[in-house]
Amino acid sequence: MQEVRRRIGNTLANDAIGRNARGMHLRQTRTHSADCVKSSWEAYATELANAASDQSLLDLYNKLASDLKIRQDATARVIYARDTRASGPALVVALQDALNATNVESVDYGTFTTPQLHYVVRCINTKDTPYQYGQADEEGYYLKLSAAFKQAMKHRKTNGSVIVDCANGVGGPKMHELIKHLPTATEGGVDIKIVNDDVSKPEMLNVSVRGLLANH
Repeated sequence: MQEVRRRIGNTLANDAIGRNARGMHLRQTRTHSADCVKSSWEAYATELANAASDQSLLDLYNKLASDLKIRQDATARVIYARDTRASGPALVVALQDALNATNVESVDYGTFTTPQLHYVVRCINTKDTPYQYGQADEEGYYLKLSAAFKQAMKHRKTNGSVIVDCANGVGGPKMHELIKHLPTATEGGVDIKIVNDDVSKPEMLNVSVRGLLANH
């Protein structure tokens, strides 16, 4: 947990069924950028995950807090989201239990892509500062992205369409929402066609993907 009163974002990884089936990405968004937490925390997380017993876990937790000089009386805040895999709800329950056990303030943002969580964390961390980044919710993400897209497309014309393969992951429904905020080809935008956007069947994740994955 962070002594600094910043938000940490956590997304639950999106990968093919049976391959890296469970995992998390931790993001600590600074005032000026969006970064993963330091790589040294991978080793700490591995130690915690492999603790032999509940008591060993507690002892290690307290030792890390002492070694890293983390004030356990400081307010820690975490926001988190997950993708659309079947393992997501179970991971959320485990995370919520850990946050409650350590008295961490938290907000569940439901299903997000990783960049969406990056965006919200940065907006929260920069609120009421000279670097205020935007509206801290999903709608704010679409508004910011669409504004940048419209600016980039000024005085440009496109030929044909763009196919976005969402690999049957969380990017599917999010891409449909983003398109609602983008100009069509006749309005000076791009004709976007979405394929592999079925999130109702988790077992279809990354099945029949055309070329590069576009989950985010």
